[in-house]
Amino acid sequence: MKHYLGICLVLITLAIIGLVIVYVSTTAVDHTIGSIRDAFNEVLKVQPQVTVRQRVILTQTAPIAELAVVTKEELVTIGMNKHLEVLSMQIPLTEKTLTVEGTYRLKAGFDLREPFSVEIDPVTHNLHATMPHAKILSVEQISGPTYHGEDALLNRITDDERTQIMSNLNAAAHDAAENSTLKADAEQQVSQRLNDILNRNGKTFEIEWNGAKRVPNESP
Repeated sequence: MKHYLGICLVLITLAIIGLVIVYVSTTAVDHTIGSIRDAFNEVLKVQPQVTVRQRVILTQTAPIAELAVVTKEELVTIGMNKHLEVLSMQIPLTEKTLTVEGTYRLKAGFDLREPFSVEIDPVTHNLHATMPHAKILSVEQISGPTYHGEDALLNRITDDERTQIMSNLNAAAHDAAENSTLKADAEQQVSQRLNDILNRNGKTFEIEWNGAKRVPNESP
């Protein structure tokens, strides 16, 4: 009888220990999920999809469609120089010039309708996020255009040329935005801010941008 009671006590003890381990593990995961939700909401205004062992714990939601992270104003200038020719020779008094400039506000950030997801390692509770690359969200002219032109005596600037150079100016502003560091700056800022928040909560965090090679983020 005593032997039987001893076995029962051992089994009960093991069961209690098992329940405590499950409770502690569940509580830790819940705390991690809360940290992720709060960090992403503060930095990106989005709740990412959160998974544990490929099981979805939180679904993605966002109150807005886009979030601008970096803004820059840039003066863009382009010019035109034309003349008339006969037999590859320039005709005198036909050279005309036209320059136009405008200031543009360039914004880079994230389309929050694209997938944002975080996988929690159930053992270590390390976090692996998959996020879309930043993009140029808008290129807005905020001043100008200002024209500087000089007609030739025999070759005047036309309305069509003014329209075309204005179109070229807008295209140049978009090119300037795409070729700038704005997208990289936006990704760096978001990565740093998420790291700052999650590292303070004791979480190891890394980001994979749109399926690119995973690069661990260093703690500050």
